[in-house]
Amino acid sequence: MDSILLRAFLETADAGSLSRAARQLGLSQPSLTGQIQRLEQELATSLFTRHGRGMALTEAGKTLYPRARRILEVMRETEDVVRREGAESHGVLRVGVIPTIAPYVLPDALRRWRARGDARGDADRVELREDYSAVLAKLLLDGMLDVVIAAQPYHFDHMDIESLGVDQLLVAVPAQHPAARAGRITLAQLREAPAVTLDPAHCLGEQVAGFCSSQQVQPSVVCRSAQLATVLELVGTGVGVSIVPAIAAVRHNTPQCAYVPLTDHSLQREIVAVWRRGASRPLHAQTFVECVRDVVRGW
Repeated sequence: MDSILLRAFLETADAGSLSRAARQLGLSQPSLTGQIQRLEQELATSLFTRHGRGMALTEAGKTLYPRARRILEVMRETEDVVRREGAESHGVLRVGVIPTIAPYVLPDALRRWRARGDARGDADRVELREDYSAVLAKLLLDGMLDVVIAAQPYHFDHMDIESLGVDQLLVAVPAQHPAARAGRITLAQLREAPAVTLDPAHCLGEQVAGFCSSQQVQPSVVCRSAQLATVLELVGTGVGVSIVPAIAAVRHNTPQCAYVPLTDHSLQREIVAVWRRGASRPLHAQTFVECVRDVVRGW
């Protein structure tokens, strides 16, 4: 059985929905459907029953589920050992970082890591991957990365989470906005203002959308961007307002933008290191994570 097909099966079973599973895997729904159908054809049996609310395992699917997970775990352990020995023998550190952290943390963390010399072991080269949390989680589980630097509340299944610090969330407003003069913004003002937002594919975009929904804030979204830098530039031109990380506010501190807290609400996200559960942690990766923690605590 193909490991790709088994991963598609497990993700669909866990999500209970083809659309949800496709988003987690970074696939189109027709592509995922095709993978499930190929696995069912190989096994000559149906693994799911389709209903209005999603997908449910058949008896055959329930039988396959624990076995498929064990097969993939053995494959991951084997790949992990082989790749790790190869990477460590060549002194390579492989790090994944989400886009809303990478430009604000990586430069300082890398300078600190290189300066630590002996503390980082024999690693002399860094391979970086900037991508969405869901993509990085898959790469980490597959042994393609040593560690991922990300943010919660994104839920990393079957992984170990190490807290590195907290990043406050602020509301970015045009300099001429009344909230800029007041030094704070109310929910009422947030409801009334047009919004520039990150795509929900970003965990930050999903977190902000969840907060707004919980507070009955339904702003008129005038732009949905894949880049935080674009969001801040558009806020500065007066297009709208946006909820952004404090680390981004520090780096984009221009006269065109003001960054204010939301009245009576403490918004934040937790910066974390994500590790494969049960896997060994190379010295150079642990040293890099310590450097990231130092950067985060210095904000």
